Amino acid sequence: MKKFIGLLAISLMMSQGVAKEQYTLKLSFAKFKQVTGTVHYQILDCSNVALSWQELPNLVTQEVVVSASSLEQSTSLQAGSYCVRFFQDLNGNGELDLAGSSIPKEPVGFSNNPNLMFGQPSPEDAVFEFRQNSEIQIKVNNKKRR
Repeated sequence: MKKFIGLLAISLMMSQGVAKEQYTLKLSFAKFKQVTGTVHYQILDCSNVALSWQELPNLVTQEVVVSASSLEQSTSLQAGSYCVRFFQDLNGNGELDLAGSSIPKEPVGFSNNPNLMFGQPSPEDAVFEFRQNSEIQIKVNNKKRR
């Protein structure tokens, strides 16, 4: 019995040593035209970019009140492939409002700042490799007035 407890203790200590290291990801959201509402953002596991946005595993979901023209948030993650997407909820309904053509009516943004001319980018356009403490800046894409 003593040998079993000793082996159990050793295996527990070894498993703790195998735990993956956590790094800090600092997100900077820049250029809010309207200092109002709430930012809803997600960090998704994008190790399989063939999946749709709805199928990707959601790792972090946060809501932050917009109180300045830029915003910074930090989180701890293991090394991996990730995507970030957000929207600024201007009317407080908790949802991204879309026009009939699926064009966002509220400001949005994605990691890698892909072109949004043809609508929402694919996860492949927004994926980034995270291997160490890093900061990424995400531009706020405001709806263009016509």
